[in-house]
Amino acid sequence: MIKFFRRIRQRLLSENKFSKYLIYAIGEIILVVIGILIAIQLNDFNEDRKERKKELSFLLKLKDDINSDIRDLTLRDSILAVYQSSQEKGLELLLEAKSVKDILTLDSLIQYRWQSFVVNRKTYDEMLTTSGIYIIKNRELLNHLSDHYALIETYQKNYQEINEDGRGHYKASNLDPFDFIKKHYRNKSFDITRLDTTWISNHNSLTYLALSRFYSHVILAVNGIKRRYITEILTNSKELVVEIEQELRKNNIQK
Repeated sequence: MIKFFRRIRQRLLSENKFSKYLIYAIGEIILVVIGILIAIQLNDFNEDRKERKKELSFLLKLKDDINSDIRDLTLRDSILAVYQSSQEKGLELLLEAKSVKDILTLDSLIQYRWQSFVVNRKTYDEMLTTSGIYIIKNRELLNHLSDHYALIETYQKNYQEINEDGRGHYKASNLDPFDFIKKHYRNKSFDITRLDTTWISNHNSLTYLALSRFYSHVILAVNGIKRRYITEILTNSKELVVEIEQELRKNNIQK
């Protein structure tokens, strides 16, 4: 093709047809420019197609991550629901407690875990570190994702502080008599009669008040607030899955 155009130029110059040569040269330049523009468009099209493919891959993986979170958090919420149903009468039983047996029975109802809740951030973090976050076309969905993980970070930080407060309540020196009974009561050599247990029925005693504060914190914060956080995250997660599915359907992807 290049040799063909070169022969035309040489023939026009040899025939002294400069005006025709000039028109031809301009036409050749236009053809080159058009070719460059077409090549750029094709390159842009290929790059856009790669980005769309990568975007859909991220969306599919995000959906899997969030669905995994939903399953895990639903299980945790169910466990907390059992805890709460068992401890509904906890503080009421504390008011009625008269003996060591009453206190230990009550303690068996107040269940809790210090562990915070976790979510799967693998795909979202990958998007942040690889700038993949910028190829998500649906800006509203992107904003919802950002808000979702920011809220989780806030709740995890808050819950860590709640746990630290709870541990602080439990480590209070005034709880030492209760903690000693709880650890040694089932030991055959343990002589309950040698201990002062009058604090159990004395609602003004320092040990009773410390135990009441600890149980209240567990019921209302360690379990109660944790469940509220998880419930809200579950709601957001389910809404995000719906949004992602809608975005995938726009691209004829049904998964």
